[in-house]
Amino acid sequence: MKDMKTYIHLLLLGALVISGCGRSGTWTDDSKNWQRAFRSVKPDDVVVVHSKYWRSPHFTFEFQYFFHIKTNQKLHEQLFESNSLEQIQDTNAVSAAWQFFGDKPEWFLPKPPEKYEVWMYREEPKQNFKVFIDKDNKDLFLTDYQV
Repeated sequence: MKDMKTYIHLLLLGALVISGCGRSGTWTDDSKNWQRAFRSVKPDDVVVVHSKYWRSPHFTFEFQYFFHIKTNQKLHEQLFESNSLEQIQDTNAVSAAWQFFGDKPEWFLPKPPEKYEVWMYREEPKQNFKVFIDKDNKDLFLTDYQV
């Protein structure tokens, strides 16, 4: 009886590991990245220039994403209405915001830091979600990670 319980526990653990590994990987410019990152359907009027989504094979939910989105006033308003974001202006905080969990893709924030507004959550829980807005063309650059 004890051996059967051990066998069942190992079988369940193996199934859990396999199911987690099946959803891991790295996807670049994949149309499903929006769904992976935001758990919603991408609005038709949103133009994703580039995207990268990474998910760890670890049994906990570990991910990182980067998005470059063309200027979209409706998305911009929705993003700022739904989240308590504040613009970061302190030089040290801006420098810290340019640190990423992993290497950022070359297309993500290709201009010097002074060419972007930096926005992060205003209140706790402080998360790793960051919004960068190109000061020239108002394109959005979104990133987040959890490990």
